[in-house]
Amino acid sequence: MPSDHSQTLEPLGHLQAIVVRGGRAEAVAYAQSLHEISALDAAIAEWLMDQARGWHAEGFLAEQRDACELVLKVVPEHFEALHLLGYDAQIRGDYAGAEAYYARALKSRPDFPFSRLAFAQMRMMRSGFAQGRDLYEARFDAVTENSGPDWRGLPIARWRGDPVTEKKLYIWAEQGLGDIIMFAGFLPHLMNARPARVALGMFPKLITLFKRSFPQVEVESIDDAIHHALAPSVMHALPHIETLSRHASVPFSLEPLRASYDYVQRHGLFDFAAPMGDLLVYGLPGYVPARQTPSYLIPDPARLAATRDRLSKMGQGRRIGISWHTTNTREMTRNIPLEEWLPLLSVPDCHFVSLQHHADADDIARFCQQHGCRITVDVTVDPLADAEGLAALIAAMDEVVTIDNSNVHLAGALGVPTLLLLPKGCNYRWPVLENEATLWYSCVTALRQSDLLDWRPVMKAARERVILTNA
Repeated sequence: MPSDHSQTLEPLGHLQAIVVRGGRAEAVAYAQSLHEISALDAAIAEWLMDQARGWHAEGFLAEQRDACELVLKVVPEHFEALHLLGYDAQIRGDYAGAEAYYARALKSRPDFPFSRLAFAQMRMMRSGFAQGRDLYEARFDAVTENSGPDWRGLPIARWRGDPVTEKKLYIWAEQGLGDIIMFAGFLPHLMNARPARVALGMFPKLITLFKRSFPQVEVESIDDAIHHALAPSVMHALPHIETLSRHASVPFSLEPLRASYDYVQRHGLFDFAAPMGDLLVYGLPGYVPARQTPSYLIPDPARLAATRDRLSKMGQGRRIGISWHTTNTREMTRNIPLEEWLPLLSVPDCHFVSLQHHADADDIARFCQQHGCRITVDVTVDPLADAEGLAALIAAMDEVVTIDNSNVHLAGALGVPTLLLLPKGCNYRWPVLENEATLWYSCVTALRQSDLLDWRPVMKAARERVILTNA
C-alpha cells in the first residue's frame, strides 16, 4: 500500500486516488484488505462495479474479474457482476462456468436482456445448437448500435418455422456482415421448400452479391424491406392520411406511402415476415449448412478475372489471404498482433495478401520492411466498403488464414479453403466439433488456442498446414 498522503483519505477517496494514478491491481488489493477487516461496504462495492465496467471495456480482464468477485462478497447475487464473470469464464474457455454465471445473473434479474442473450448463446454453443435457439429471441432486447431492425409490431404474421410451400415470406438482414452471410447458408434450404415468393431486405453493399448468388430470391434495400413490410397498414391508413395532409399546416410528402400502397397492389400481401436470424433458429438442427453445400456466394466474374490478372503480377506461388484484427471492442481476444504472424509469413513459395479492414497500407509496408517479409495490399479494394471487391479478392485466393471476423464467413461461403484461428474462449458460433469442423462451412478448419492469449501454438499449426498444402 502506498505511503503518500492519499492514505489519509476515507477508503473510497483512497481507492479513487489509486485508480487516478493507474493502480488498478493496487486498488483491488486495497479493496480486498477492506473486505478482510469488514470495511468493504455497499457504496464501495458499487464503486468497484463501476470500475469493473470500465476495465471490461478497456480489456483489463484480470482486474475486472477480481473486482466483480469482491462485489459478490458484499452483494452475493449482483446481476451485473455475475454477468461480467460469465464473460470472463467464456473468454477463458470455461463455457460451463460461463453458462452457470449467466443463469445466476438471470435469476437475480430476469429482465436483463444481455444475460438472456449470453445464456442463450452459451446453451447453443455447448449443445452444438441443439438447445437454446428459442432463447435467441433475446437478441432483439439486447440492443446495441449494431442491432438490426426489429420485427415486432409489423402487420404480418411472424414466421415461426411454418411450412412455406406456396407461401410468401419477407425476410430482412440483421446484425453484422458475418452474421448475414452465416444466416444466408440456410436460404437454399428455405428455397427447397418451394415458397411462392421470398423477398429479402439487404444492406446496400451486399445487394448485388446476393442477387447474383440467390436468383430465386428478390433482394432489395433493407429500408425498402421494412417499408414494404409495413405496407398492409399503409393500405388501410392511406385514405385517412391523404385527408389529413390536405388540412395540415405543414405540408408533407405522401410519395413513400403511395409507393408502399402501389407495391402491395402489384405484389399482394406476404403471409409471413421474419428477421434473417430466424433461418438459423428454424433451420437447425435438421439442416447443417456445412454438410449440404460447399459454397453459396458467387463473386462478380468480371471483377474476379480482373483481380486474378492483377495478382498474377506477383509471380508463381500460392496466394494466401490473411486478416488479423477486428474492431469489435468486446472481442479483443480474437486479435493477433502482426508480429505473431511472422512464422507463417516466412513460409516459402507463398504470396500473402491483406484482407484486413481498416488496415493502413503504409503501416503494413513499414512492418514488412522492418521484419523482412511481404504482405501485398490491393489498393483497388476497400475491404470495408466494397463487398463485391472483397469477395472477388477472397475468391482469387488459394487459401485464407484469418481470425474470427467477417472474412471467415465470406471465404467460407465462397468455398475458399480457410484456416480459422480461434481464441481459447471463442464466439458462440464456433462450437467444438470433430475434425476441427464448423457448422457453417465445409471448407473452414478451426484451429484453437490451448492457453488464453498464447497464439504461438496456433500460428505454428497454421504454418504446418500451409506447408503441407504447398507440398
